[in-house]
Amino acid sequence: MEALFITTGIALVSSLLLTPVVRRLAYRWNMVDHPDEHRKLHKNSIPLGGGLSVFSGMVIALCSLLIVPNPWQETLRNEGGFLLSLAGATFGLVLVGLIDDRYSLRGRQKGMGQLAVVSLLIASGLLIQNVQFFGWRIELGVMAIPFTLFWLLGAINALNLIDGVDGLATSVGIVIGLALAVMAFMTNHFIEGILALALVGSLTGFLYHNFPPARIFLGDAGSMLIGLILGVLAIRSSLKGPATVALAAPTALLAIPAFDVGMAILRRKLTGRSIYSTDRGHLHHCLQHRGYSSRRTLMTIAVLCILTGLGALASILYHNEYLALGGVAAVVGTMLVTRFFGHSECLLLLRKVRRTLRSFIPSRSQSERTNDPVFSRFGGDHEWEILWGTLTNYAERFDISAIELNVNLPALHEEYHASWERKSLHQPDDIWETQIPLTADNKTVGRLRIRGMIPDHSVCNWMSDLIGGLQPFEIQIGEMIEEVIQKQAISQQTQLLQSTKSLKPAEVTTS
Repeated sequence: MEALFITTGIALVSSLLLTPVVRRLAYRWNMVDHPDEHRKLHKNSIPLGGGLSVFSGMVIALCSLLIVPNPWQETLRNEGGFLLSLAGATFGLVLVGLIDDRYSLRGRQKGMGQLAVVSLLIASGLLIQNVQFFGWRIELGVMAIPFTLFWLLGAINALNLIDGVDGLATSVGIVIGLALAVMAFMTNHFIEGILALALVGSLTGFLYHNFPPARIFLGDAGSMLIGLILGVLAIRSSLKGPATVALAAPTALLAIPAFDVGMAILRRKLTGRSIYSTDRGHLHHCLQHRGYSSRRTLMTIAVLCILTGLGALASILYHNEYLALGGVAAVVGTMLVTRFFGHSECLLLLRKVRRTLRSFIPSRSQSERTNDPVFSRFGGDHEWEILWGTLTNYAERFDISAIELNVNLPALHEEYHASWERKSLHQPDDIWETQIPLTADNKTVGRLRIRGMIPDHSVCNWMSDLIGGLQPFEIQIGEMIEEVIQKQAISQQTQLLQSTKSLKPAEVTTS
């Protein structure tokens, strides 16, 4: 046991001492995250590449354990093949992350790098061939490789997307890593427990520099590294037999990051955006919009992860998978019912499903059927609904059959989606569709998608009228955005005055 504490300590000290070196190198390599007043709202430019120090801390700790005589040395050497494949995969992923931190890769390019790394691990023998739920053993067969890919890529991107607040991904990694270490030792998977403790130690050393206000960011190299290691250890710590994984506990451990990324994908797909697009609708963004500070946001999400982690460990201790899934259901259900997070996305999904089901029901009119508009607010409180008066008049004038409005103002914490559709029996060849960007101060703040019938007269004249008809809407949305900006400025000034007053020394009275 003493060797385990020493290993964790070596990882901690190594990461703690290496991070300032990595920080200086990041400045030299121009690997810096600059604020853009749109999505990246930190005040100063912050160096990236913290994943390099986390990776180095782990490597130093594990190499020490392999070289210096200790009770775990032989056990580690017996798992040399797995350790080498994991080292190669993590090094490759850190390299992809560093390139992304420096050159800002596109989502698909980064995804290809992740796929290559995960494929290397699968080729080395890391494969989920069977899963076990509530005593039922399911053989995946030809779905084994896709399922393993899904699990590992999901873990990588869940931690990658949750990394939006100083110290958040680091803290979540520490919490889940500790839970995995305990779970691994409870199930006699000692190598996995050692790896988890090395990760926890390295992350703890890095957190000293990454805690709000951060002096260095993890970057994609760090967040993806954490996700990959946690995903791999979750599989191996849950093995119940040859390639058979009991999924309840590892699912519970990763539930909060997975729920966040699931809502992000749902939000983007249902509003017609790419899953690679960025927004400020993640769990940590919602907490910040509620007025939470960075530290309070970090602690809140860490507590949520602790709760689901305790459910996972309880399920292992009492051999009852219902405890793991029940803990997840309680935490996620509470967030949904209290509208803490995820309520808007789930409500939008239900409305879309209802609209789809209604499309199969014969309408009273054989020519067309009008659906009720769908409104969804993912952030902010501005009354964007009043735009629909202008859009409705526009739709009637030009025989529009569908309108979809997306407003995205990350810096002002405003995100809004609305759609309306009038089903018709016309052929697809008779339908036109276009997408118009909404801009303010030379920045894209949203998009308007419209669809309608091709006219039976001059198309050129009709298109001119069509574009001209949007002018009142353009003026109105510009005025509304300016109103939101002014409202935000007044709110910030009020907060500044209140904080200034609170700092004034109290008057001293004598009697």
